[in-house]
Amino acid sequence: MKLPKSHGPLAARRPRRDPGKRVTLRTVANALDLSVTTVSRALKEGPEVNGETIELVKKVARELGYRPNLGGLNLRTGKTNAIGIILPFERQGDMNIVVSSLVEGVSSGMKALGYRTTVVPQLQADDPLQTVRDLVEEGSVDGVILTHTRPQDDRVKYLLEVDIPFVTFGRTELVSAHPSVDIDHELVGEAAARMLLDAGHPAPLLIAPSSQFTYSLQFVKGWTKAFTARNLSVPDKLIHFTPTTPNSGQEVATNIAAWHPEATAAFVASEEAALGFLAGLRLVGRQAGRDFAIVTYGGTKLHDFFNPPLSAFYYSNYLIGERLAALLQRSIAGEDPATLRELVVAELVDHKSQFLAG
Repeated sequence: MKLPKSHGPLAARRPRRDPGKRVTLRTVANALDLSVTTVSRALKEGPEVNGETIELVKKVARELGYRPNLGGLNLRTGKTNAIGIILPFERQGDMNIVVSSLVEGVSSGMKALGYRTTVVPQLQADDPLQTVRDLVEEGSVDGVILTHTRPQDDRVKYLLEVDIPFVTFGRTELVSAHPSVDIDHELVGEAAARMLLDAGHPAPLLIAPSSQFTYSLQFVKGWTKAFTARNLSVPDKLIHFTPTTPNSGQEVATNIAAWHPEATAAFVASEEAALGFLAGLRLVGRQAGRDFAIVTYGGTKLHDFFNPPLSAFYYSNYLIGERLAALLQRSIAGEDPATLRELVVAELVDHKSQFLAG
């Protein structure tokens, strides 16, 4: 990589910075007319960047006051011994009651490897891609964990481009392999449909997460597969997409009487939404276990404490967090991304809530 001619004079004088303004990778990149990717790789002494560029980038970074984090860690290695996990919140003010165990699992796993974990909330109004860019460009982490992946995820494309280690909770449909841990949601969707059909419900509903997310589409694929195997069609009107919050679940359930007065069952593919769904049924004079059957899915054991307890496809958010940490450490160590993919099969906890009393 050759430097533009304009870099000669820059190397001989001290670059200017705006007082009080945080110096990021982009600040350094703009000062040198280089890409953020090149600056990031130069600070890590990547083999694809020549020695002259590495020295110049490090010199300008020092002069501008750039630091990977508040501890002023070593520019030579670029290591921060920290990772970031970005957590989206789907609705402002709504309860989000399951992320703590995932964060605990990630933090526990990374701490055992000598890393600390930074939690980055992504609020409803935030640009998901910009949230990731900001975290990467400030240079405060050695790796990133993403959740809520999309089929063509721009955040994943960006992380592949800048070549920073990362792992996703969820898969994408991108051609490029990337580290991921995921639940076999297609298998869950298929099994849930079979359970409800076998229990005698001719037209069960699927209450799925937002269709922008890969795992929601996998639920639908498995659900449809089970119906097709029995030569049954799945009308679009029997599939509803909603945020995975108690508020959203309650809203859907209160509309069931109007939308589907004949409905007797649903797979609510989120424990949080199922919590609200139960409350919504009561508001319209219906009751789970008496005249409406429910199966759910999630990474906690909330299903054991619902009234009535619900059959659920369960995985441990805590253990998923530990697996994400383990794969991220291996990604940081430079292992082949194609070998860093794990698919977890959810466990059925059967409380017989797919059946109706009597």
